Amino acid sequence: MNDIQAVLFDLDGTLLDSTDLIVSSFKHVVRKHFNRDISKEELIPNFGRPLVEAMEELAPGQGELLVRLYREYTQIHHDKMIKIFPGVEATLKKLHEMNIKLGIVTSKVRKTALRGLQLFNLDHFFDIFVGYEDTVIHKPKPEPVIFALDKIGIKAANALMVGDSPHDIASAKAAGTKTAAVTWSSFPLEALKAENPTYIIDHISQLTELVCNNNQHKIKE
Repeated sequence: MNDIQAVLFDLDGTLLDSTDLIVSSFKHVVRKHFNRDISKEELIPNFGRPLVEAMEELAPGQGELLVRLYREYTQIHHDKMIKIFPGVEATLKKLHEMNIKLGIVTSKVRKTALRGLQLFNLDHFFDIFVGYEDTVIHKPKPEPVIFALDKIGIKAANALMVGDSPHDIASAKAAGTKTAAVTWSSFPLEALKAENPTYIIDHISQLTELVCNNNQHKIKE
């Protein structure tokens, strides 16, 4: 069994609870641009995708305009609506102390993603940060995960990707890493299981035990 030397994380829905902010921002855009309401259930399939792609589907040829409306709203409401999931800081600290390299692989633009990490003083834990601007091709394709692994010098077989969406799992599997789907996702569990993740976890604290168990032959030496 290959040791886990690096753990890569999606951001929204995995480390940070931004569901209310995302839904509220989408609803604002749809109300303002289309003068109608949109349900959370309609929006969930867009979670984890690059924002401009989701907006282009809503209004072909007007994606950039809708992104601008979305980001204007998000900038105002970000800090008061975003939350951190229970156990995240303690788990990152523990993994860091275990000398596991940590990374973020998100479809979010760098500036906004870093704002969320800094809000909860999490940014210092990470060895690599991959945002929307860093690759031309995005999840569910493997390029963002491959980019992160190349930057930190870890082979795919020695990495674990943790995410809350099928896009995260598909991207990481295509890149050749182990995968962990989280059950606190907004996505239905069945949608995550359909991607056949290596692991399914119910609380982020399980990651430390998972890494220890995977690396047990090394620990026993």
